[in-house]
Amino acid sequence: MKRYGPLIVVPGALAVGDPGRHHLRLTPDALLFREGAENRGIVAWDQVEKILLDVPTTRFRLPGLVGTVLLGALTFIALSDLGVDPDDGAVDVQIDGESTTVPLSRHHVGGYWAPTVDGAHMLLQHLIDHPEQRSLLARPESLLDVAARLARSGASGTSGS
Repeated sequence: MKRYGPLIVVPGALAVGDPGRHHLRLTPDALLFREGAENRGIVAWDQVEKILLDVPTTRFRLPGLVGTVLLGALTFIALSDLGVDPDDGAVDVQIDGESTTVPLSRHHVGGYWAPTVDGAHMLLQHLIDHPEQRSLLARPESLLDVAARLARSGASGTSGS
């Protein structure tokens, strides 16, 4: 599966968060609140005003690698599964002027590389602001490249903000 920070390609949609646990599933028609395979709510895109991710970030480029290596080493030393799962973050979705906050499961222990979260925020707002672009959610692989470009353009277009 193709992934960029908190975004991951799933069949016919783009997921925000770990698709095996709490996540958002973005389809061309709606935003789905999911816990694993179970739907916890569906909201039409035209009701969504803003989506804000509250997840730990880091400036280190490969945070998942470090977390995986460290946990692997500790598990090897302990000779047992440490039972360490990433803590849930949260996502705040503004729907028709009201804020809804739900858990958002992360893919790995540690923070996401900060530019990937910035890119995810920009992509989500772009999808909210440009309804004609939501059809791209049917082919989510290309959207990860868009998120990366948005993150780069946002980083180069700001000076300290």
